[in-house]
Amino acid sequence: MKTLIDQMLEKPHSGDTNYTPKDFKPSVDVRWCTGCGALSVLSPAQKLMPELGIPKEKIAFISGIGCSGRFPYYMDTYGFHGIHGRALPIASGLKIARPDISVWVVTGDGDNMSIGGNHFIHACRRNVI
Repeated sequence: MKTLIDQMLEKPHSGDTNYTPKDFKPSVDVRWCTGCGALSVLSPAQKLMPELGIPKEKIAFISGIGCSGRFPYYMDTYGFHGIHGRALPIASGLKIARPDISVWVVTGDGDNMSIGGNHFIHACRRNVI
């Protein structure tokens, strides 16, 4: 059974896909420490998204815990702040359920290579995302 949201997302996008980097910047202040390396990832991501030409409602950023967990809040797209080490299983589930959505995962070293290490190996093996 399809929901109203599923039906809306199946329709071709009729809006303006001529985005600029500013279209991916939300109205919230970025609250990372001065000199934080996360900004060196956020800014290029906001610049890259318009070049992809994907409607904003077809993009999702998934994160775990830690400073990188704030990333979905700093992108004006869909996002999900998961639990520690579980960003990849959440993203895999989203991509399997909705292959039409461009899914991006942002994690830190502890989130991905420590508690989420096995999920990283299995995500690579499945080649889903």
